[in-house]
Amino acid sequence: MKAKTFENLIRKIVREEVDYSLRRELKSLKEDLRDELKPRITEHKERFVEVPNKPIMEETSTNSLKEKIMGSQPIKTHHFSSNPGLNSLLNETAASGPINLNAPGSSPEMSVESMPDPVKKAVTRDYSDLMSAILKKKGR
Repeated sequence: MKAKTFENLIRKIVREEVDYSLRRELKSLKEDLRDELKPRITEHKERFVEVPNKPIMEETSTNSLKEKIMGSQPIKTHHFSSNPGLNSLLNETAASGPINLNAPGSSPEMSVESMPDPVKKAVTRDYSDLMSAILKKKGR
């Protein structure tokens, strides 16, 4: 037998064995994936804990919290809608006071000075050049 023929025969046998092994491994991997992707239903059991009877908070503490949040001034009610639930909600929203729209995400507790430097740079950055570059790339 010639050396070249022998080499080709060995290559053919090795190729067939590798193909056979790969098919077997891929089949087992696919089965594993199918098992992982099957939806699993888990049942959550709630445990109820009995709370000992305690007296309900006094009305004055509720009022003081409400006064802290809403203020002590009498609330003016307006008639926004014929729906009483919606009207009540709109009156509560109107009574909460003006909203600070100067900076996105700003609140009385948060100022630009109190932010970490990377966040401060991101919030105060001028994004007009970036937006014009994006629009230019889109072809507008």
